[in-house]
Amino acid sequence: MKSLLLTILILATSISSYSQLIDKKAIDNKVKLIDTSADKSKTRLYIINGIAYNEHNTIKIDSSLNSYDPKYLADVNFVTCRQLNLPHCNDDIIIVLFAVDQKNKIKRHLLKKVRQNFSDNYVSFSQHIFNDAKDPVLYIDNRLIHHTKVKKKIQSLKLNRLYYIDYNDKPVSEVHYGQNAKNGLVRIWTASK
Repeated sequence: MKSLLLTILILATSISSYSQLIDKKAIDNKVKLIDTSADKSKTRLYIINGIAYNEHNTIKIDSSLNSYDPKYLADVNFVTCRQLNLPHCNDDIIIVLFAVDQKNKIKRHLLKKVRQNFSDNYVSFSQHIFNDAKDPVLYIDNRLIHHTKVKKKIQSLKLNRLYYIDYNDKPVSEVHYGQNAKNGLVRIWTASK
């Protein structure tokens, strides 16, 4: 009886840990959400952190995707031949980016720059975003930080706990990121404990 329970526990653990992995099928499903008009007859080229893979090599794609912690998935993007407007384009391109551990010098510089760009002062959690707000949108570990808490959260970050900082001071899509997207986007990943 004990061995049966142990076997069930091991199977349940392996199934739950497997379900958190990112694979080609999950990326394809995300691409379907991005662009429903994709040409199904075109082959796809998968670029994962700068390395290209043919769509038919599912094992290598899955192996590459599984070599990264899903927590550090930074972006999935899809570019069609139609968008590239190249005469002999054969492949649509899926670009998958994972955050990588940055050097401390880069993190220190970016953290200083980011801290300087969060200047709005909100007095309560229920306060609406200012019409003339200057703060960019902040995500930490793929979670949106409420606009009234960003300044305090940014000040509390410790350099040795940071993994990657992506700072874009150009306007980004307000549809995806909200009103403050006009001020840019800051995405920070912390190191796993």
